[in-house]
Amino acid sequence: MKKIIVWTFTAVSCLTAVTAIAADVSLSGFGTVGYTVSDQDFNYQRYVNKHGTFYRDSVMGAQVDVKLNNEFSLTVQGKIAPSMSNDTGVDPTLSWAFLSWRPTNDWLVRAGRLRIPLYLKSETVDVGTTYDFARLPAEVYTTSQTNDADGIIVSKTWNTESNEWVLDGFFGTAKTDYRYFLREGMPSLGMPAGATFGTSRMTGGGLALNLHRGDDIYRACVFKANLRSTDGVSVPETYPFVDVMPGVGYYQVSNQLPGSGVPSTNEIHAMAYSLGADVGVGFDFRVTGEYVLRKISNTDISSSSQSAYLAVLRPIEAWTPYASVAWIKSLDGTLNLYNKANNSSVPNAIPNAALINASQRAGADAIAAYDQFTLAIGTSYRVSPTSKVKAEWARTQTGDVSSFVDAPSGGETGHKVINVFSLSYNFVF
Repeated sequence: MKKIIVWTFTAVSCLTAVTAIAADVSLSGFGTVGYTVSDQDFNYQRYVNKHGTFYRDSVMGAQVDVKLNNEFSLTVQGKIAPSMSNDTGVDPTLSWAFLSWRPTNDWLVRAGRLRIPLYLKSETVDVGTTYDFARLPAEVYTTSQTNDADGIIVSKTWNTESNEWVLDGFFGTAKTDYRYFLREGMPSLGMPAGATFGTSRMTGGGLALNLHRGDDIYRACVFKANLRSTDGVSVPETYPFVDVMPGVGYYQVSNQLPGSGVPSTNEIHAMAYSLGADVGVGFDFRVTGEYVLRKISNTDISSSSQSAYLAVLRPIEAWTPYASVAWIKSLDGTLNLYNKANNSSVPNAIPNAALINASQRAGADAIAAYDQFTLAIGTSYRVSPTSKVKAEWARTQTGDVSSFVDAPSGGETGHKVINVFSLSYNFVF
């Protein structure tokens, strides 16, 4: 609460100062009040279980736009949403704080805190009135650990008779939070049960090409980033296999277990490639889809994956019903390591067998591995030009593993069926 008060006081002070020096100032706000419940006891996507929660989808924000002159403008956006560094609190976040310079109609330079243009809905991901899904598919929209960065975006626009092309070149750095959940944990190995949070520093950049053709949008993006630990925690590159006797062994998931040592790195090298389109296909139907390939080159613990979704929508007066499918699956290196560690055990006759067997499950849980598929059916209802009510039923089935699931002690994240029901009110002003 103290952080929220300080953040609010700072924002109001800045707004007062800007208003005093610039006449063209506009203030807007947005919010979502969302309730979500599942049919399972365990938590899914951090918060969702059969007891219901307002945490997953609720957010409140405000934005100030200041036109300084014909070339320069200032944009500041902040929000209050569930914390990314714990599972119980809310945090204020400065999402945008950038200066724009438009020297000509076809060039735009933005510098400051910006949104990385990886997805179709990157710029409006927090503003629920700008899309009809109850929630943008997590299988795709969580492949990047952060959407915001401190840096620069340079945009060049080309206009033809029926098309507008926009090329964005961007570079930035950001603090990122990560989370993993251990079913049982191994305190003696420094691996406590439950949720563990950490931080890293992302530095990277890329190119995004956008095509606007009437109401249709196409986007392709390539993004290269390095993530370096800021809390002194190294990431294992893999888990070496330790032979105890012929046909018997285990995976060394910690340097405190006997073995040759766990090769580790303080920096993760990542590449992300995305394709997306939002296209009208006739008879008022629209098809929206995105695909993301994420490749981690120097560790199998942080997931390399493919993910995608495809949705069909059709407005009917104030209603826009839709159906969508989404999936995410880690690449073979990550999935194979997870399955090997998760299914590894040694006979009870081996010294410290209980400790070794528990360490295998804890080591598997520390791998960010995914294999799941989601079918969703929902609708939005336009209450007014500035507000929508949304409802959705989503059915998720996990394959071998899903790090979106907090498995109970002795349980598994794989081979689950989770029904999630969502209801939200979304507004802007």
